[in-house]
Parts: sequence; C-alpha cells; structure tokens
Amino acid sequence: MKLIPICALTVVTALSALSYASAAPNCTRPAKLSIPDGKTASDDAMKAAQAKLAPYAKEMSAYLHCLSDEIKNGTAEYDSVAAEWKTQSDAFKNTPAK
Repeated sequence: MKLIPICALTVVTALSALSYASAAPNCTRPAKLSIPDGKTASDDAMKAAQAKLAPYAKEMSAYLHCLSDEIKNGTAEYDSVAAEWKTQSDAFKNTPAK
C-alpha cells in the first residue's frame, strides 16, 4: 500500500483552504463600493461616495478578520489531522504484515 507523502497533502490542503476562505460560510463579504469617476462626477456624487467609504471599510475589515479566524481554525484542524495521520501511518509501517 502506497501512502501519500505529507508534503503532497500540505499542498492540497493549502489550496483547499484558499478556496474555502473565499466561501467561508460565517464570513459575509460586503458589496464592492462603487466609486464615481472623479473627472465627471458631481460634487454631490463624490460626497455620497465619501459618506459610504467609512462603513464599507468597517465591514471589509470585519470580513477580513473573519477570514483570518477561519484560516487559523482550519490550519489548527489540519495540523491536528496531519499529526494524527503521522502517528497512525508510523504505527501502520511498524506493524508486521498480516
């Protein structure tokens, strides 16, 4: 029986974490803020966009913090699973053939 090297699992897990992070179920990404064209926008349009910037920045900061937490949690879980895999893989390799 061939076992997948731990480095290959690390690469797959890292790629999976990136995919997961973009779709983290507990993190809500704010809608992209539409910025008016400064060359053609009216004063009112620029003021309206400016008023939306602080709330957008706050929401985006919360979203990024959430993603960071999700990645940390996923990394901790992966480290635990990888350690358990190593322990069990080593036990398997050291067990006489049946």
